[in-house]
Amino acid sequence: MQNAQAGRVLGLIAGVFGGIVVLAALRGGFDFAKHETDMLHLVDLVLRLEGGAKLHEDVMTPLGLWGLLPFVVLKEAGLGLGAALKWGQILVAGLLLLPTVWVAVSRFRTAPLALAFGAVVLFLAAGMVYGGDDVKLSLSMHYNRWAWAVVFLPLALVILPAERENALADGAVIGAAMAALVLIKATYFVAFAPAVVLGLLLRRQGRVIVISAAVGLGLLGLQTLVSGFGFWQAYLADLLAVARSPVRPAPGQGWAQVMLSPAYAAGTLLAIGSVLWLRGRLKDEPAGLILAVLLPGAIYVSYQNFGNDPLWLLLWGLVLFVLAQGQEKRRSLGLMGALALAFVAAPTINIAMSPLRHVLQPQAAFEPLMARHPDLRGVSVRFERPLGTYALDAEDRVCTLAGGSVAHMRAMAARLESAGLGGQPTYVAGLFNTLWLYGDFEPLTDGAPWYYGGLPGIENARLFVLPECSFKPEFKALVMEEIAVRGIVLEPIYQDDLLAAFRVQLPK
Repeated sequence: MQNAQAGRVLGLIAGVFGGIVVLAALRGGFDFAKHETDMLHLVDLVLRLEGGAKLHEDVMTPLGLWGLLPFVVLKEAGLGLGAALKWGQILVAGLLLLPTVWVAVSRFRTAPLALAFGAVVLFLAAGMVYGGDDVKLSLSMHYNRWAWAVVFLPLALVILPAERENALADGAVIGAAMAALVLIKATYFVAFAPAVVLGLLLRRQGRVIVISAAVGLGLLGLQTLVSGFGFWQAYLADLLAVARSPVRPAPGQGWAQVMLSPAYAAGTLLAIGSVLWLRGRLKDEPAGLILAVLLPGAIYVSYQNFGNDPLWLLLWGLVLFVLAQGQEKRRSLGLMGALALAFVAAPTINIAMSPLRHVLQPQAAFEPLMARHPDLRGVSVRFERPLGTYALDAEDRVCTLAGGSVAHMRAMAARLESAGLGGQPTYVAGLFNTLWLYGDFEPLTDGAPWYYGGLPGIENARLFVLPECSFKPEFKALVMEEIAVRGIVLEPIYQDDLLAAFRVQLPK
């Protein structure tokens, strides 16, 4: 790509970023319309970190620190909670802007393809929905989008041949991106590192390997200086605890279904077909072998993510378009690229349109998620009274919360406070533990805002709450089993139709 064309690409991608910034500025705060439990989870983590808690050491979660840090930094800088969440997305897109431009101009041979790649990365970073085809907005699972945006940079650099050579730039982007994956969501690092390493080796990029290793290890070393070695020990312990937990091995379809069910088989078979085409027709081009190694990791990440969107097809399709450029005999490769993009069109369009939809939402439909943070708002009708359903078997008496999670948490906090049980760290059995956001309760040190198994933080709890209804009643049963196994005594002190409360007595 010539310098004039590269300058044009820079201007176009910067224009996309500018458009995203303008849309964000047109509406104050952030308004979401679904996944309020996920939003409570996110808010819980952000406010704990703002309050001085250390991730993994004081809060159990498999999520990485950098997946929350942009929000925390902006909140500490004085922004309202909703504004911090919204502009944190824009901050991530801004940090990715220059690396994205470099990858675009050095690997994507034409301005339209370079612009398409740049737009994909920026919208993945700044989108306001996880994907799917539901137009209602939420920052639920934002870290998955961020990780896709980040990992597309090193993958593009190693899959595609260089149009511009600059070992320092390539190494800096690859090293920083891979370090970021470790600290956003480690699954992505594990899944895609083999393809990145293989690509560098096959393209004989020795200098790039050295530079990327130095940059990546340097960033991780800097994090160690800030957080100490205990941070990594606690992070690894959380990751292992979640990996071993039977509670939530995968949030959606099974591995085989994500690979070969009717909803996903076309993309998988197209990917396999394109690998075979590249290996058969372009034997001297290592892209086919790199893609072959990339594919299992891509499917695994889709399987592990909520919604199971095969967003890897975005990069796959653009890569095939690039490899098909300028060769009459490669038209079939371009067709496969177009099909790959078509197969992932629904979640892509949903993400790309989300910043505009945020501006166009009717403001009257929203109310604050929490009174003390009025610029973070959700749909009012979703905050109404809790909706519980009981099993048909009258003897079972298992209640499943079918809606109204915010009202449910508010009501429990009010009941406990009226009974004089506020002002203390509390363990709530069930899917999430955000009681402290709605009443005079202390956040539970070492607790898990989202349940992954075990009894995290129970040693620091003075009050144990067993809700009558829960989104995951089986989690309550697991908690009570753990209580019995560990010999913890629960002394009843309060009960009504909504919950039962107990004093916690740990075994001596």
